[in-house]
Amino acid sequence: MQSQDELVKNILQALDLLEPGNLALLSYLYQADNRLPDYLSKFKEFTELSRPTERQRREAGKLLEEIVFLAFKGLRGVQSIKSFQSAGPQYDLLVTGNDLNWHTTCKNLYLDVEKRDIVIEAKAKQSVLADKDFARLCSIMENNLRGAGLGIFITIKGASGFPRRGDPRQRRVSDCRLRQIIFHAKTNKIIVVMDKEDIFELGNNGALLLILIRKIRDLFELSGLDTTPVQNHVEIDVPPHLATLREVT
Repeated sequence: MQSQDELVKNILQALDLLEPGNLALLSYLYQADNRLPDYLSKFKEFTELSRPTERQRREAGKLLEEIVFLAFKGLRGVQSIKSFQSAGPQYDLLVTGNDLNWHTTCKNLYLDVEKRDIVIEAKAKQSVLADKDFARLCSIMENNLRGAGLGIFITIKGASGFPRRGDPRQRRVSDCRLRQIIFHAKTNKIIVVMDKEDIFELGNNGALLLILIRKIRDLFELSGLDTTPVQNHVEIDVPPHLATLREVT
């Protein structure tokens, strides 16, 4: 019979055999809460309103925070979820863990264990995220939350300067996108932006991590395109003469 130390050693060795981004592993690390579909359906109804009232906007803000909480609670290894007013800023959600599952999540998200905390800002406004909002989170992560290696904006329409789905490839950077790049170069910390299309995919196991992995990798690559939807298991961004070869004959 294996001792506890031997069992842990074998588990660690088995996890090392799984490549980061492995879909089976991601589906294990993120189990979507079975209440999410109802919340996502209500949120989708709000995003389709042409002129929401002030009351509807307040309700949507609360609903988005509930979606974010349910989603990040679904990450295995989460041992701390907090939302509070500190001596300085308000934190919408601060998520972290210490066990093997959380360390594996960090590995998949390109995070050092020493910077394993994740800070999330939920913004339910109908306009794109402004540079001042992005700058605020950069300041918080650099000066207040020193252990936070990943910042995430959960928005409806994304952030200024970021490519949108269906847009031509960007060859220049500006606004929030430029600040994201400079902040990462300066601190080696990561901030990504999720929009409503990403939010609607959170009801699928593994989806949250796959979305984040692709957005983090795009920060390194600067492809100039929005990230591939979760249902596309393989990302392909190649010229037409190579794209035709993707089909198996």
